[in-house]
Amino acid sequence: MSETPKSVAIIGANLAGGWAADTLRQKGFEGDIFLIGEEPDPPYERPPLSKDLLLHPDAMPKTLFLHDLDYYAQQRITLQLGVRASKLDLPGRRVELANGGQISADRIILCTGGDARRLSIPGSELPQVHCLRTLADSRAIAAGLAPGKSVVVVGGGVIGLEVAASAAKAGCKVTVLEAAPGLMTRVVTPEIGNFLLHCHRAEGVDIRLGQGIAAILGARAVQAVETGDGTRIDADMVVLGVGIDPADALARDAGIATDNGIIVDAHCRTSVAEIFAAGDVANQPNPYLGGRVRLENVQNAQNQGAAAAEAILGSTAPFEELPYFWTDQFDLNVQAAGDTLHADQTILRGTLESRAFSVFYLDQGAVKGVLTVNQPKDMAHGRRMIMRHLRPDPAALADPGSDLRQIIKAAS
Repeated sequence: MSETPKSVAIIGANLAGGWAADTLRQKGFEGDIFLIGEEPDPPYERPPLSKDLLLHPDAMPKTLFLHDLDYYAQQRITLQLGVRASKLDLPGRRVELANGGQISADRIILCTGGDARRLSIPGSELPQVHCLRTLADSRAIAAGLAPGKSVVVVGGGVIGLEVAASAAKAGCKVTVLEAAPGLMTRVVTPEIGNFLLHCHRAEGVDIRLGQGIAAILGARAVQAVETGDGTRIDADMVVLGVGIDPADALARDAGIATDNGIIVDAHCRTSVAEIFAAGDVANQPNPYLGGRVRLENVQNAQNQGAAAAEAILGSTAPFEELPYFWTDQFDLNVQAAGDTLHADQTILRGTLESRAFSVFYLDQGAVKGVLTVNQPKDMAHGRRMIMRHLRPDPAALADPGSDLRQIIKAAS
């Protein structure tokens, strides 16, 4: 695979797909670009869906969409919205669409993302049971938020807690059911999970750990939920925040290697040389975590989509993304980068009681991860430490009065 392709089809008109299309044009690609998406909307940012848009669904932020429709026409990016890619014809380099259409392309980028998990329990088909993945999902949930309404959120991960915080702000009575013994266990330590637990409870959110959901009760509308131990909780709406599954069936059915997503190399290339993948669906080696990982965050979607486009155009630079996520819950801005779960030394900078602190995670003296709460500047410095494999003075790092820039300088 050497010559520059004449056409690229991108399956997934989402953040990864949008950035891939943008990058192709920005890097001088003059060929045809096709951007195919199941949703009726052009690429947009997902973070506001669980926060501002739940509280103000009619106040669409100008920055929600990557671009307006005119931009795609001006850039000669052909949008195919509201249509599903149903099959990949690899020998013919064709994408077959569910509406009967076909698109031929020299290269294909799979940005198929993930599908929100649903639960196979009684009552899960009731109309007031929602997942949150799309703009339409956000609008449907927002329509049910009102003072005095009872909302049960299933799942104490990032999305579940963001929805819980937004619903509480809207005046709802909120209960969170989390089957695990702590909150956000995939991304934070038990200490941080307990901190978030206390913060939510202080805002009136009823969080029940070690508690799953057995059934959703109601004839034509949600009336209550039944937990695993038989407890009944009144509810007007249920929001399922139990994660996503990678949407890799299209690739798998075509014979492309998959394993918890589409397997790609450091250049976003799949097991088929002319096919690339990026975003939530891509399972890629990560030097910061040591092994393969499928990252589900905005930064990765943007950067990996761009990296796939650059690889198609001949770039040989490997894509090495520092894992990062952020979440806003009530007055808390939580950010985390690197590996925050595996450390032989943990350094707290500040106090949890202040609700403004940073935690540095070290392994054999080197900073491997950092988590900040309402300390964005510390995050910027922490990322530099991780990427430069620095071994700072632990005592200086723990002192909130010390200058992190000087600590970085001394450790460099």
